[in-house]
Amino acid sequence: MKQNYLSEYIDELRTKDKSENTIDAYRRDLIHLISFLEEAELNFEDFNEIEVSNFIGYLLDLNMSRATIARHLVSIRNFYKYLRKKNKVREAPILYFELPEIKRNLPEPISVEEVEEILSAPDISTMKGKRDKAILEVLYATGIKASELIELRYRDLDMTRGNLSVKGKKNKDRLVPLGSFAMDSIELYLSSRVDLVVGASVLFPSHRGDQMTRQGLWKILKEYARISGLSESINLNTLRHSYAVHMLSGGADITTLSLLLGHNDIKATTIYLKLVKNKKFKEVYEDAHPRA
Repeated sequence: MKQNYLSEYIDELRTKDKSENTIDAYRRDLIHLISFLEEAELNFEDFNEIEVSNFIGYLLDLNMSRATIARHLVSIRNFYKYLRKKNKVREAPILYFELPEIKRNLPEPISVEEVEEILSAPDISTMKGKRDKAILEVLYATGIKASELIELRYRDLDMTRGNLSVKGKKNKDRLVPLGSFAMDSIELYLSSRVDLVVGASVLFPSHRGDQMTRQGLWKILKEYARISGLSESINLNTLRHSYAVHMLSGGADITTLSLLLGHNDIKATTIYLKLVKNKKFKEVYEDAHPRA
């Protein structure tokens, strides 16, 4: 139904003599909206103020600029005006509130101790716990994005060399080391999988056996954040941000970290340097000031 509404809307735009470039821009923007809604299992009418904020985060994860995201929101608002006018939706919340400011906040890492609490939360006596433990260990061991993790296939795993082949933006592959803890968790998990077909099998499937969605992964993270008492501090990229900060704090150089994270521009990695410096300044202050 969502795709049908989009097609009808595109036809409507053509009757208004919109240029093909404008129509293509609308189509791309609205395809992102539909992908977000489908992953989150939401209807058009569920796109309220909270989900708009979640959608902005979704686009930021795709490394879109603020200008591009702002254009998306304008495209979506115009689309909802059409849906409301044609009585295709009963509610269109996005038409009745002020759109939020689009800003890229500093990421919020958690401490090594807090990471340990989350990683130890899954019950590895169950198959779900083994899978979830492996997921969490891989996220922290590699710093890969949520969207990259759910795309992983069995063939991307090289247990002999301890590497993971990750497909990033523009289908650009990179190798990242796994580390012994992640490899142990993967071995425990794979030894219990009875449905595994070597090659194209999804490495971390959903409970239905198909590819997990970002929303499904978010539910897993929320579950263990709640168990660990860290539910206020966690989002889909928390373990990635924590990996980056902990790597720099441990002596990793910025160029290597940029390659491991799959950044196309090292400027995107320097934000973590600021976090590390802020952390060190605070530690020095607390150690040195008599009234800290």
